[in-house]
Amino acid sequence: MKSKLLISVVIATYNGANYIDQQIQSILQQLDIDDEIVISDDHSTDDTVYQLEAIQDARIKIFSPATSLGPIANFEFGLKHSKNAVVVLSDQDDVWLLGRIEAIRDYFAKSSSPYDLLVLNSRVVNDQLEIIAPSVFQLIDCRPGLLKNIYRNTYIGCHMAFKRSLLNAAIPFPIGIPMHDVWLGLVSELMGAVTFREEPTMLFRRTGKNFTKARYSWVTRITWRFNLIRVLLLFILFRRSESILSLVKK
Repeated sequence: MKSKLLISVVIATYNGANYIDQQIQSILQQLDIDDEIVISDDHSTDDTVYQLEAIQDARIKIFSPATSLGPIANFEFGLKHSKNAVVVLSDQDDVWLLGRIEAIRDYFAKSSSPYDLLVLNSRVVNDQLEIIAPSVFQLIDCRPGLLKNIYRNTYIGCHMAFKRSLLNAAIPFPIGIPMHDVWLGLVSELMGAVTFREEPTMLFRRTGKNFTKARYSWVTRITWRFNLIRVLLLFILFRRSESILSLVKK
């Protein structure tokens, strides 16, 4: 019998005490004994870590960087501590619907590319889990496309799952990228397949206190796009250089 692919769920936490227990419980009930939840806590000042430790489940592994890192570097810190074949990103305040992990595991068991990215749909809800929009894909027009997502990113980290090969290619995260999720999405578009799965498998909670902001200055947005194009070009050149070197060695 073919063994199951093991899952690493990676969560970057900061002052998530209001919802973290509900989120963790919705994940744990779907994991196998050898899966893991890797949590990187960015020096929360509330009782986030206390709540996590109180769950007392060996699959939960809590790490904290030496100094506060911010969301991008905190996610990278957590990702570097994950170990399993498939990595699933998670926010600290959503709720996973039953069947989410099974759908992820089934997809990657059939995947032939080492760099596949799976993006799963969600229902957008408020802090009381009342539905605001039945599909985040429809709400913000989530779909692949290199230029489209450089111009207006629709890769949302907590909707994404990928093989470790993609992670190894994408880290360390370049300085100047707007967020880790857009970088992972664009790297996957350059290297492998991207699949958007329409069926919602999560309640995507929007409370008004989530980190992602709705508005940025036009200067900030232009700077982000310029930086994305710059680091993507460097990434392409680096990968081509690696390919040439490997051919020469043969």
